Parts: sequence; structure tokens; C-alpha cells
Amino acid sequence: MTTCAAPSYLDKYGVPLTPDELVHHKAINFFSEHSREVMDWKYMMNGEIISRRPGSNMLVNNSDVLLSCGLEGLGLVHALRTALEPHIQSGRLKEVLTDYAPVTKPVSVLYPDRRYLLSKVRVFIDWFCEVFARKYQE
Repeated sequence: MTTCAAPSYLDKYGVPLTPDELVHHKAINFFSEHSREVMDWKYMMNGEIISRRPGSNMLVNNSDVLLSCGLEGLGLVHALRTALEPHIQSGRLKEVLTDYAPVTKPVSVLYPDRRYLLSKVRVFIDWFCEVFARKYQE
């Protein structure tokens, strides 16, 4: 996860320096389609997980819409780093709150009952776990 905004948004509204300052900013917030609840933005602060919900400019339940709104400067976005990385690299988005580590999303692999697990599925799961372990130990 990472928190970003378009340079045009940051020029107009300023850069939040702490998660507590998020309440003074507009955000494109993601909500759960199942529960209809707005997803909190979670960070590590002083060794503890904190949850913050920025002031909301828009609520979306689609990651493409979230990205499009962020790129247009409509508010801060908090989303998967892999989705935002190309736009960070190009300069279309700027990371904020880099001194506060965001809490990662858990990843699960679902498969049928273990009694019937094919060996190629087991190999894939092992490979998948190894790739994630390497990527996040860097």
C-alpha cells in the first residue's frame, strides 16, 4: 500500500505530513461492496497500527476509477503500490507520508480441500509464497 496524490492536488491543498493531517484533506476513498463501509487507511506509528479516515471527496468501489480520480487531482489515494508505481515513476503521482509505513494487505491463496490437491497446485503455491517472501524482505 502507498498514499499518493497528483502534483496538481498537492500544489492546491498542500502535502499532509502526518496521518493525523489526513482529516484536513480530500480523498478518493474505497468502500467495500459487501459491507458498504469505507476502508480505513492504516499506517505504522510508533510501533502501533493506526487507522485514519481522511475527509472524503469521493467514494468508489472500483480500483480503475480510484486511480483515474487520483490522476486527475481530485484527492489523495491510498492503494496497492503495484498499481500506483508506474504513475509514481512517471511523476503523475507523488507519494506522501513516506515516513509512515502503510500496513500491507494480506494475500490468500484459495484451493480445494488438501486431500485432492494436485502436485502442480502445490508447486504453484510454494512458488507464489517464495516470490512474495523475497519481494517483501528487500
